[in-house]
Amino acid sequence: MKKKYMILFIIIIYCLILKYMLHVIFPFLLAILFYFVMKPFIDYFDQRIHMQRHSIGIILLVVFYFMILFVLAIIVTYGFFFIMQFIKNWPEYYVNIIEPFFNEIMGYFHQADWLKNKDVLAYLQTLLQNSIFYTMTFLSQIMNRIPTFFFSFLLFIISSFFLVIDYESIKKKFYQIFPYHTLEFIIFIKNKCLKSLGIYLKCQLILMVICFFILWIGFSVLRFQNALLYALLTAFLDSLPFIGVGIVILPMCLFYLFKGIYLKALYLFLLYLIINVVRSLLEPQIMNKQLQIPSFLLLLSMMIHLYFFGLIGIILSPIHMNIIYSILDAKDKASH
Repeated sequence: MKKKYMILFIIIIYCLILKYMLHVIFPFLLAILFYFVMKPFIDYFDQRIHMQRHSIGIILLVVFYFMILFVLAIIVTYGFFFIMQFIKNWPEYYVNIIEPFFNEIMGYFHQADWLKNKDVLAYLQTLLQNSIFYTMTFLSQIMNRIPTFFFSFLLFIISSFFLVIDYESIKKKFYQIFPYHTLEFIIFIKNKCLKSLGIYLKCQLILMVICFFILWIGFSVLRFQNALLYALLTAFLDSLPFIGVGIVILPMCLFYLFKGIYLKALYLFLLYLIINVVRSLLEPQIMNKQLQIPSFLLLLSMMIHLYFFGLIGIILSPIHMNIIYSILDAKDKASH
């Protein structure tokens, strides 16, 4: 009985930590995850190179971070030149696209009789004010979180180096402190977490390939230049849990709307809806096939995790469901 209460207590503490302290421990969790992803490469070079194990890990980390910095430098450089080109062409965009669009909208408003109603005008004014307020609040929150993001990223880098150096000593301490059955359970949880994360990444890769072909066909039908490159970039962004396909397609819809090409904007919006419907339908099915968990329970778990833990719950959901199902299967086998 005491064991059941202890397990319940641990689960409650775990949920409270995820709910209220995830932003604090997230860099360390990411560093632990990153170490176990790198561990096979460290093991491979450790068997073939006569060097200390932590030295191999540090070299691999340095190489990886330099690659990340190189990619970020390319993205920042491209973004800088894109912004400069946009500022340079802003007068032309304003005269040829934005001003005609607003003139057309204002002409429609002047001709519309229903807009002369005071209640409608008051409602539209309130809607506009609220939209501006929420937009400014959202932008302000993003700006406020930028320093926190960089601090967390720096903490992740530092903790990943410390973990590579101290992992073996930490492992020995764990073996000294905890009894064998506790260590066995911890290793079981670790393996299930890594397996679930691997399945999640595999699922995202499959969905990314499917979405890529849908986007490629859609962009080709709409006669976009570099349709293959746009489809590849959009599909990659769609696979990221915190971004999605809307970050590319919705601004394109607005661009063509401003330009007066309404049919193209409509087709792009329909493409956006198709991608979201395909992801919503296929993701639980693919996860079910990999994890052997009913799609209904996976979808339900995903929604519950999304509500309690935010966007990170999308990743936590298959991990938790896999652990629960594995424990129930182990108990079922033990009872038989």
